[in-house]
Amino acid sequence: MHEAAATSFHLLRPLWLLALIPPAAVFVVLLRRQSVSAQWGGVIAPHLLTHLIVRPRRGRHINPIYLVAAAMMLGIIALSGPTWRRELPPFVEDKAPLMIALAVGSSMSGTDVAPSRLERAKQKIRDLLATRAGARTGLVAYAGTAHLVMPPTDDRSVIEPFLAALAPGLMPADGKNLAGAIALAADALATEPVAGTILLVADDVGAADAATVRQAAGRNNLVVLAVSADAPALPAGTDVIRVSIDGSDIARLERRIETRFQAAQGDAFGTLWRDEGYWLLPLLALLSLLWFRRGTTVAWALALMIAMQTVPAKAQEASRFASLWLTPDQQGRLAFDRGDYAAAKTTFADPMWRGISAYRAYDFLAAAEAFSHVDTLEGQFALGNAQAQNHAYEKAIKAYDNVLKAQPGNVAAKINRSIVQAALDAQEEKRRKQEQDNSAPPEEKADEMRVDPKQKGGKRITVTPQDVTTADAAAAWMRQVQTSPADFLKLKFAIQAAAPTQGKAAP
Repeated sequence: MHEAAATSFHLLRPLWLLALIPPAAVFVVLLRRQSVSAQWGGVIAPHLLTHLIVRPRRGRHINPIYLVAAAMMLGIIALSGPTWRRELPPFVEDKAPLMIALAVGSSMSGTDVAPSRLERAKQKIRDLLATRAGARTGLVAYAGTAHLVMPPTDDRSVIEPFLAALAPGLMPADGKNLAGAIALAADALATEPVAGTILLVADDVGAADAATVRQAAGRNNLVVLAVSADAPALPAGTDVIRVSIDGSDIARLERRIETRFQAAQGDAFGTLWRDEGYWLLPLLALLSLLWFRRGTTVAWALALMIAMQTVPAKAQEASRFASLWLTPDQQGRLAFDRGDYAAAKTTFADPMWRGISAYRAYDFLAAAEAFSHVDTLEGQFALGNAQAQNHAYEKAIKAYDNVLKAQPGNVAAKINRSIVQAALDAQEEKRRKQEQDNSAPPEEKADEMRVDPKQKGGKRITVTPQDVTTADAAAAWMRQVQTSPADFLKLKFAIQAAAPTQGKAAP
């Protein structure tokens, strides 16, 4: 359990610990009854009793009272709901959005970290991208100016060729424009439903002011991966991880990113804490190894009943026998945790979880029907998602409007509504074009085509910095022009540096 888990450990139902009092009292009474001194102390004088007691030879006998007490204690602790991590909502991304700001100044050519600071930084970024496969990640390169190499994307293969091409010679000006890089990364994360993380990969931050850097990051978490042998001059309070020769630095980075993301998810969507009581099941199983010892069968019958009712095995099937011990919702949760969503959607009695299971099973019609019976904002939001998957865009918009009417600041509902509205508009536009094409007269070709010899030139096209920023523009450039990623980046950085909105070089 790492440091974040240790600080967030608590009990979901702490009042269940009061149930430990009766077993403890019974345990003490039974032990007292088994004590010969307690039984005869009121009849025989103490100085005589010590000589009359015959103590049997000590063997490996385990008192059944201890076994039953241990089983009951574990069952009650499981019922109290120990937890140390959150359960993410089912309709939001389960990976944190990340923007990487990579320093590409001349100082990154230092070889105090083999083979060089920049190459080691690239290697660590590749390792992080592999660890976060499928997560949205973007890249910013900066020196004296800051430039967006790639906006957030879930395809790491798009980022890797441009990451490999980055070199100090591509940058329009040398320096350490840290504030500009952080602000550019924050702008790229502005459209994300919840706060993300900005990872600064650099040897030092120059003369950057801590307050300015924190303000530039905005709502996003800021983490630094230091890639120099010397201790870099970093703003006070910055979350710094030193580069290592193994993968421990990447593991620490991933934990920091996901922990902060889960906290942001909880603030935005009201996530629940995950009940971890089932981790006590292996301990109960170990105690069951003593089942057939003499004198323990009856005692273990009680312990087994507690174990089955508190922490049922995940592999237990939702059968008629299971129905004797588990409610439909408990059986549905077992199937849901196994990934058997088709079985879970028919087992759950709770309409919310029945709809979530149907949604995970891609049965969006059944999901919409289940969510329609949930009279909460979460149910309306889920109903909008299911209707959108069914291409019932107008019904989906109505569901999102119900959420926004009660919570005008719900970011997820705003974003989903805008996406569905765009899909609806595109559908209507396509329908109108089809109607116009069906009603238009047949197209007639010209009898003759001539070229005007007096015509000079064609239409002038102006390339803006935004035109070479998107992933589509990069792909189109690489398809149509025989050039390298380095040439593309050098041209893009030059165009962006010439724009009046580009940050000036840092001193």
